[in-house]
Amino acid sequence: MRALVYVEKERMQMEARPKPTAAPDQVLLRVLGTGICGSDMAGFLGLSPRRQPGLVLGHEAVGIVEQMPQIAHPFQESWSFKVGDRVVVNPITPCGKCEACRTGHINICASWKLLGLDRVDGAFADYVAIAATNVFPLPEDLPDHKAAMIEPLANGVHLFTLIQARQPGTLVIYGAGTQGCLMLSLARILGYRDIAIVDLNEDRLQVARELGAKHLINAGSTNAPSEINRVFPGGADIVIDAHGNQAVRSACVSSVRKGGQVLLLGLHEVSSTIDFAAVVRNEIQLQGSYAFTALDFARSKALIESGDIDLSRWTEIAPLESGHEAFTRLTKSPGATMKIVLSS
Repeated sequence: MRALVYVEKERMQMEARPKPTAAPDQVLLRVLGTGICGSDMAGFLGLSPRRQPGLVLGHEAVGIVEQMPQIAHPFQESWSFKVGDRVVVNPITPCGKCEACRTGHINICASWKLLGLDRVDGAFADYVAIAATNVFPLPEDLPDHKAAMIEPLANGVHLFTLIQARQPGTLVIYGAGTQGCLMLSLARILGYRDIAIVDLNEDRLQVARELGAKHLINAGSTNAPSEINRVFPGGADIVIDAHGNQAVRSACVSSVRKGGQVLLLGLHEVSSTIDFAAVVRNEIQLQGSYAFTALDFARSKALIESGDIDLSRWTEIAPLESGHEAFTRLTKSPGATMKIVLSS
């Protein structure tokens, strides 16, 4: 089969790879399309220690069931799909045994596996094998490129379950990329109206305007925390980091009000220095948000299928063999493009 392989820093290459063999509890999928995630781009840039050369990346996948599992469904009378059905992939396979799994928090499972991470080849290929409990049928009228947004949206759905405030207040999102704009769309659905979004990309800031952001802040031309404190005197109630580098994490702490909450989603850099004296003195809540649970994924699927959240105007489809060029463009000059889905 064909596979797009991460071969070295900032280089993707098409290779011939053996077709994967599905385990008894797995399905074999013929991949239709896979979105390029920010974490894939971190791997491409050499910033993800768990994504090393020789790996097939990709986890935001949609495909056709080619081979059914050889075992019965562990929780239901039958599988919800059959050979030939089009399905979306939840790429997280938890162990099912640890404390986190037993309490429903599979996103922080002690030993979960993810497509396109460590030594588990991902979905930038013609075929992929995945646990049969991780695939879900799609309605016929939902295009592949829209279905590929279910997985990334699930991250935002999970993050909003962690917000402590009972009522929507003032909100700042650092990062107007895919995750930032998906969370902006979610925030609007949840009743947030006084929303500021920060980015360096003016094209993406204009997308955020169309999606309902009230305040657009270009961090390249103004001091973002100062501007946020001008717009929201004393700081915002909630600040979300959808990027994940040193400067942004520090800016988030400077942008939140006393007693407010900073939610950290971005993983662009591993380590950062934060003014923890300010965190302590101002009783700022720092909350990490990682991946999603099975329930978050189901809620995300419903939101995409209903059309309540739709970034398709800013989504592009490209052939798998143009993957290197797609990665390069997204990391260097994405413009208003939020997502590129590589079609197999």
